[in-house]
Amino acid sequence: MKYFYIFTLLFLGIINSTIAQDSTKSAFYVNADIVSNFVWRGAVASPTLNFQPMVTYSVGNFSVGTWGTTDIFGITKEIDIFLSYSIKGFCLNFTDYDWNTSTKYFDYNNATTGHDFELGLSYENEKFPLNIYGGTIFYGDDKKYMYNNTETDSLLNNYSTYLQLSYTFYIQKNNLDVFIGATPFTGMYGTDFAIIYTGLTAKREIKITNNFWLPIFATFAANPQSQDYFAIFGISL
Repeated sequence: MKYFYIFTLLFLGIINSTIAQDSTKSAFYVNADIVSNFVWRGAVASPTLNFQPMVTYSVGNFSVGTWGTTDIFGITKEIDIFLSYSIKGFCLNFTDYDWNTSTKYFDYNNATTGHDFELGLSYENEKFPLNIYGGTIFYGDDKKYMYNNTETDSLLNNYSTYLQLSYTFYIQKNNLDVFIGATPFTGMYGTDFAIIYTGLTAKREIKITNNFWLPIFATFAANPQSQDYFAIFGISL
């Protein structure tokens, strides 16, 4: 946990500096998606309809928030807490994932927790809309013995890592995002180095009234390693 405490202190220092420099630029957001099925990084998290609310508070370049999902049967549940700091196209983020319903939510013990802490870094150039992201699980329910039968240390972290490139472009009124995701070694996403998630997301807004436009999106994707494919439809509110 010492790494988590160090990281938290660094983030608090960034928060204090950001608020002191630009306390007037703050915003509070509440939004939600409704998706036909929930797919995350090349794997089906839930095959049924999911509701995904999010709350975000931003001050200057710093943001903190929470995102969650639940299916219509209450079987799939997830709550994530995130912190991020953006500067000059870079975004450093910390995410506390929890999707393990068999463990207690406030249990952060390394041996028994269902949480996964991820540290990620992304970069996007405004002149060329290519987004590069890399994230590594550094603490929690991601142990090496889960993927290696010869591992005897039940507390040794695996450091599962996800990498993604995405490119955004427009055709008429449609926002299109082409992406490809990979994992560099065996972990929660796949085996060895592998391309595990690739596809296309299309977004547009449909006019309902003169004052209300409904954002919709569709994703068509595949996981080349598992030979699985996905079709997802969603509405943003």
